Amino acid sequence: MTQRSKWKNQSAQNYLQYKNIIGLSARKQFEKPLDGPVAAEIEFYYPVPKRFNKKEKAEALARQRFPTVKPDIDNCVKGIFDALNKIAWEDDNRVVALITRKYYSTNPRIVIKIWEVEAA
Repeated sequence: MTQRSKWKNQSAQNYLQYKNIIGLSARKQFEKPLDGPVAAEIEFYYPVPKRFNKKEKAEALARQRFPTVKPDIDNCVKGIFDALNKIAWEDDNRVVALITRKYYSTNPRIVIKIWEVEAA
């Protein structure tokens, strides 16, 4: 994203808004950034498409059908990692383990769990 497109491009504006919402929520959970290695678990809950019939909807809610739609999961994670820099951790290079999933739900949301990892 170039500096100019940040202000003109609608998808860039959406991305910045996404990061801001995550950052604001995270500030409520973290007094200061974690300073050691961290692990993260991120779950993305997508709305069940209206075009699904009863059977498809039941499968989706039973986690027998997964959202294979855009945005790609790695792009979603990148936005979250960028948003959490200087809030949950100093820099996202602190993340040493990651679990991420996409599900359908009647309650669309993102659930983020972060914890410090101790050396074995």
